[in-house]
Amino acid sequence: MLSLMALLRVEAYPVWFPATDSVRYVISAIHVISDRPVKGKVKTVLEFVSEGKRPFRDSFINEIKGKNDFFLFYESAVGWDTTTLRGTLTVGKESASFTSGLKGYGRLKTSSLILAYRISKNDPSALFKRGDTYIRPCFTCIFYGYMNLYLEVLSDSPFVMTGVIRRDGKPVMRIPAETYTSSRNISLTLPIRELKEGDYEIDVSVISPKLGEEVVLKRSFMVSKYGDDIASFIDYIATDEELRTFRRLVDIRERINFLRRFWSKRGDAFYMEFRRRVRVADSLFSTPNRLGRYTDMGRIYIKRGKPDEVVRVDMSEGSRPYVKWVYYTGGGYTYYFYDPIGTGEYVLVRTDDPEEATLGPKYVAPSLDFDEGGGWDR
Repeated sequence: MLSLMALLRVEAYPVWFPATDSVRYVISAIHVISDRPVKGKVKTVLEFVSEGKRPFRDSFINEIKGKNDFFLFYESAVGWDTTTLRGTLTVGKESASFTSGLKGYGRLKTSSLILAYRISKNDPSALFKRGDTYIRPCFTCIFYGYMNLYLEVLSDSPFVMTGVIRRDGKPVMRIPAETYTSSRNISLTLPIRELKEGDYEIDVSVISPKLGEEVVLKRSFMVSKYGDDIASFIDYIATDEELRTFRRLVDIRERINFLRRFWSKRGDAFYMEFRRRVRVADSLFSTPNRLGRYTDMGRIYIKRGKPDEVVRVDMSEGSRPYVKWVYYTGGGYTYYFYDPIGTGEYVLVRTDDPEEATLGPKYVAPSLDFDEGGGWDR
């Protein structure tokens, strides 16, 4: 439960994809930030309102276990007319309301404009999968270095897509016009390293000469060296007090200011190496259910770097192998990992690292006898 003095911030980010000429598929991402851990049942009531139609109402309940910052998701199908999404989220005696909108369309139809941290062909834990493309969206839209764009256009005739990025109403970067012959899923990577920190707007235009229609999609975003999903991933290196302070912040700009101070204390070289390790962990250790940084192997890699020695440890016939990581510096620790159910996610089962020993035994007893075998090159 939340206390009566808790601050609760809730925002909705509806994302839609074309289904047919009359229906679009909508995923409503509801972002909840609280200055106190949310524990217990969270009830969400939603209402979709379109002019001339009866409102559609629904509700759902989630069980949350002590989180300050989390997303809830609701899937639905709506028409292509302008629609308002209204909602109320209740936790105990605390509640917060939110409103968002879905753009109306004519004959030329598109998905919503998705700004993403990553778009790839191999990211099975990503939130969206469209065809063979995996999309890891950024709902708060804070980027550094580069930004990915994803858009689907439903059209049986040629169309042109172009765009512009503006700051304070002035163009600072343009997306060159490109012509497509028919329906297309479009993904672009935009380098934004030269953009100064601050607030921006991206406008993307889709123009159909045959239909004589233009769809303009707008999204606001922020450029900040200390605001993206890597900068805010401080769980493994922050002190308990730093984590408590950060998790109590519900305002986005207050969070960025905290992270700017947090990383400045540790130095730019440390920060850039941390960013590199997180990207490597996500690339090497992600599974269908978990992003690489959240796995045991990802955590050790982020904290310790690349191991000096990697050894495959063969067990008895019919058993899955273990993997041993050895570090000669930074304490000289050894870590044993095991894939218990064959999903590709190796969990930490034994180590002499005192920071990890507090996690308790996992899956096997610490006294298990290992027979060391050949190399392994994960």
